[in-house]
Amino acid sequence: MKKSEKPFVLGLLGDGQLAQMTALAARSLGMKTHVFASSRENPAAFVADEVTLGDLADEAALVSFAKSVDALTYDTENLPYEAICKAAAQTPAFPDPNILHIAQHRIRERTFLATLGIPIPDVAVITSEAECEHATRVFTFPAVLKTAAFGYDGKGQRVVREASELRDAWRDLGDQPCVLEAFVTFEREMSVIVARAQTGEMQTFGVIDNEHRNHILHASVSPSSLSATMQQEALRIAQTIAVSLNLVGLLAVEMFATEDGRVLVNELAPRPHNSGHVTQCANALSQFHKLCLAVSGQALGAIDARPGVMVNLLGDLFPDGVEPIFRRVGFVEPPLAATPGTAVTAYFYGKQEARPGRKMGHLIAVADTVADAYEMAERAYQVYVHAAAVAGGSRV
Repeated sequence: MKKSEKPFVLGLLGDGQLAQMTALAARSLGMKTHVFASSRENPAAFVADEVTLGDLADEAALVSFAKSVDALTYDTENLPYEAICKAAAQTPAFPDPNILHIAQHRIRERTFLATLGIPIPDVAVITSEAECEHATRVFTFPAVLKTAAFGYDGKGQRVVREASELRDAWRDLGDQPCVLEAFVTFEREMSVIVARAQTGEMQTFGVIDNEHRNHILHASVSPSSLSATMQQEALRIAQTIAVSLNLVGLLAVEMFATEDGRVLVNELAPRPHNSGHVTQCANALSQFHKLCLAVSGQALGAIDARPGVMVNLLGDLFPDGVEPIFRRVGFVEPPLAATPGTAVTAYFYGKQEARPGRKMGHLIAVADTVADAYEMAERAYQVYVHAAAVAGGSRV
């Protein structure tokens, strides 16, 4: 970008930590950011060059906002589709709102994947008493019932161990449209994050292994230790989906590696992904840089990588009595010395209140080997666990 040119202005719909880190990446690339936020106390509002306060369901406000930026992108798929389409009619939105429409609704998502021939867990759609009753007779249990919309980090889900429990589980979720999915016996969970430019140039960060605790991502490890064959299949699946959607921007594909050697897609996220935070330190350019480059019409740049491990820091680690370090924004050196050949850092989102299960920040360790990075990340994590325990309020 020439110095004489007017800076590219990226519009961010959503104001959480993903938008915050996107804004910081945009700044490092010489861009400006304008965030449409619900509050100035939300993470992205702390760092954006300009903030517009409003309701994402306000179509007129979104259209006006869109006219003030050069491109739009999002930090969540849970956005009002019709309003986003009207904004996109004014200014290009990436990824395309139609991708958002698929990813924000599990029935549409599963239908799309099945049509494409992508392997997914066995599934049944539940939208009525009749479909619920039919599933009790033909589906194999145990299974998981998931709301079609607005489900994340284990929310909007019920385990159904026997057919007789299905009707009550569906009612417990509000009799709303759901998908019933068979239990998957998996070796591990993983993700592939695809970046794709407007020219069709495409990159991935490889396969990232993910470890969950209480339905929330705890750690992400790059590169994966899966067999080369399974990694190649995971990459093939993710790239096939990205191309079929004519993706511009980012797409995270969450997957299972099953014990019998299959790769199954769990869900899609057309935005930066929690597992991709490891790329902030382990890669030459992070997932956030790739998103900014893609939506602004530039080449995707370098993809060089080192082994890295990311560990989430939840509100459980910061009870009353612990220094509110989480109120800072950006990278912070954790209170321990890195071993030779490794580096570890913490990143905090600036959220003002710590609550159990709330993502407050994350740790990233990089090293010459995954084993060394994992050991360093775990040491750093235990520093925060110990501090919380000393304060007498640890919920970990």
